[in-house]
Amino acid sequence: MKKAMTTTKVVSVVALSSTLLLLAIIASYSSSFVAATTTTKQTKINRCPLRPSHNNIIRPPLILGHRGASFHIPEHTLPSYRLALELGADYIEPDLVATKDNVLVALHSIDLNITTNVHTYNNGQYQHRARYTTVGNDENRFGYYVNDFTYDEIQQFTVIQRIHDTGTRYSGYDHLFKIPSFTQIVNLLHDWNTRVLPLIGRPNKVGGVAGMYVELKQSYYFQQQQQQQQQNNTTKSSGGISLPDLFLDELANHPLASELLFDHVTLCDNLHYDEYRVPPLVVQAFEGDVLEYLRKKFKERWMDFVREDAILEAGVVNMEEEEEGNDQDDEIDEIDHRYYDILLICNAAWIPPLVLLVRESDCYKETFWFEVESLHISGLGPSKNCLLPSSTMITSNDTVGIDRAKHEAREWVAKAHSLRLAVHPWTIRLEKEVYGHVGGVPQLFSSAEEELRYYYCDLSIDGIFTENIAIAQIVGAEGCDANDDSTTKTTPTVGGEPAVCIKEERNLWLFGLALLSIGAFVGSITSAYTAFYCKKETNGNNRPLPVPTEVHTSLELEEEEDNII
Repeated sequence: MKKAMTTTKVVSVVALSSTLLLLAIIASYSSSFVAATTTTKQTKINRCPLRPSHNNIIRPPLILGHRGASFHIPEHTLPSYRLALELGADYIEPDLVATKDNVLVALHSIDLNITTNVHTYNNGQYQHRARYTTVGNDENRFGYYVNDFTYDEIQQFTVIQRIHDTGTRYSGYDHLFKIPSFTQIVNLLHDWNTRVLPLIGRPNKVGGVAGMYVELKQSYYFQQQQQQQQQNNTTKSSGGISLPDLFLDELANHPLASELLFDHVTLCDNLHYDEYRVPPLVVQAFEGDVLEYLRKKFKERWMDFVREDAILEAGVVNMEEEEEGNDQDDEIDEIDHRYYDILLICNAAWIPPLVLLVRESDCYKETFWFEVESLHISGLGPSKNCLLPSSTMITSNDTVGIDRAKHEAREWVAKAHSLRLAVHPWTIRLEKEVYGHVGGVPQLFSSAEEELRYYYCDLSIDGIFTENIAIAQIVGAEGCDANDDSTTKTTPTVGGEPAVCIKEERNLWLFGLALLSIGAFVGSITSAYTAFYCKKETNGNNRPLPVPTEVHTSLELEEEEDNII
């Protein structure tokens, strides 16, 4: 009876320790499950990627409104941006330059004379401002340079269509609109996303609310102006303008920039085609070191761009106890600097995707991909000529050369994708190149629609700069016909599986790990105690029995056999 009770105790102790271990394991796994199910209700600090890493959602490439809807309305004007949004563009693209008094305005060229009436304004009032200067590799270029004029002076000029010699673009909007500031563009986009979209029944348009795809133009030029000013104090230019720093300052100071461009983040895991959300802000430049500088400054100044309540909602805070004597209504919520590294890992702490623009002369250099891999970027914006056969091949009908060029283009895009980089070529225009319009539809294609299908279906690009939003929408909606011989790939997909970085999930994992550790500790203690107790009981129950004085021979043989066994 005593042995049976001992066995029951041992079994009970073992069962108890096993149950504790099992509960600890279940708790650790349930914590991860709860974290996964609760993340959809939390504010995330990770965004949908500019290019997805997994092909689990099918949707057309992103549509980037090149300088707005510049085929219809003069480029870089508020009506042009507004029309691009109305037509369904995923992004509007302002090119930013700086005025003499350090105000960012949207202008493709630093020469005002290309798209404004600066030369003829008020019977040539500013003709004395025209001068020669060096812009990049172009020496002694004559023009009216934007950094020689204040913002108020620039507001006197009106904008005209850049492309006016093809007969395809409507000129009735010339001289109706002015050059907008970056502040005005942010206001326009904020109004569209927050007020207009819900009113027109498209609060959840494909791609989410529209974003801003900013290009910093001619950063080196403004640096050169500073050097010229140091060498010659009599220069007419103001000089001394750091375009990246000016851009960061205006972002930090704009009251709506934080809400519009930094706070709207979303988790991109297991989404449907209409749930993908474009990153709200993308920054592009031709200069890789400018992008690296921006990345460094975004990391250093990220708290300048994000509202405090957005940080608190994300859980990246340290809730300290209230000091004695403080009013109970005063909350002491301070950002915990220990979590900075976590934020930077999780899509770089509100750092927007950075895109390197690529000229035709650079895309096939021997060192190109080495230079690209040295940069911390999210995408490439190549000239479409990087992905097309040369005009010589096309005019001479060199079919072998054309096929080879197309193959090289597919390899170029595939190489970018292997580096997890988005590919956004520029630019789609309706005008045909055969009629003398450089940058229009190449002679290889009969129309802009055919050209788009080549980029969409044969190359599987991720987005396209276009001056006509409707054409890109139509071709994207049609998709890629698998029976078409020219189509070798499906429509590019969107999606991804980014890391989840919120405080609640980290706490749940730690709680589960703590339970697992406690269970293991209790189990080891109970196991050791059980082993010791069983050994003690065994020693106590194995005392030698008294041997009778007369032992039968058969019993002696049995005892010897038992000892042998």
